[in-house]
Amino acid sequence: MFVLNNKTVLQPGKSWQDENGLTHPGNWASAWSAEEKTAYGIKEVAIQAKPDDKFYWVSGPHIDGTWTSTERSLEDVKEVDDDGKAVLDADGNQVITLGLKSQWLAKTKKTANSLLAPTDWQVVAKAERDRAIDSNVATYRAAVITACTAIRKSITDITYPETPSDYAAANAKLEDDRTDAEKKIVSDHDANVAAVFTSFKALFDAPVDSDGKPTGNPPMYDWPVMGE
Repeated sequence: MFVLNNKTVLQPGKSWQDENGLTHPGNWASAWSAEEKTAYGIKEVAIQAKPDDKFYWVSGPHIDGTWTSTERSLEDVKEVDDDGKAVLDADGNQVITLGLKSQWLAKTKKTANSLLAPTDWQVVAKAERDRAIDSNVATYRAAVITACTAIRKSITDITYPETPSDYAAANAKLEDDRTDAEKKIVSDHDANVAAVFTSFKALFDAPVDSDGKPTGNPPMYDWPVMGE
């Protein structure tokens, strides 16, 4: 990414106008030397790796190549306005934004249904005409249901720790104004909350051996394969 005078991003292949009103041709990035770019106040900024927007709300890249990221909520959020009043939908119900846990519980169920769908006809045939379900199909379908149950449990087992009763008061203070005990209350709880979020992200990581080589599927995607 090229930045002009630390405030404007320039696009290679596009012309641009300097502070004197002079328009420069679109081939400036390839035609100009590094010295010429520097003379005009142009520098190349490395863009940092973008945080995974599966887990974070992300904006950027900013002028310095960084991103701003905010953790998405694991739990469902009841939306309120700036005054703390409930935001209501057209039916008068409070708007609820689904957290990552609810989203992935639904996705897991949808995946299981899509894996079972091609062989659903055998279940119908069994019910309607007493046609025997192929043994390999029965085994596979049972494995899918077991996997779905296990994945959903791995999601629901992740829960935030209970907030200590004195956390809010301690956290409301500036750090320099907190007692040592209050600092410990805040740091311990924040660390526990961060660990929970890390545990959720770990569901998307494949297990590895001592050499760092994957030994299986990520827990969130650990589905059986027909015939295996």
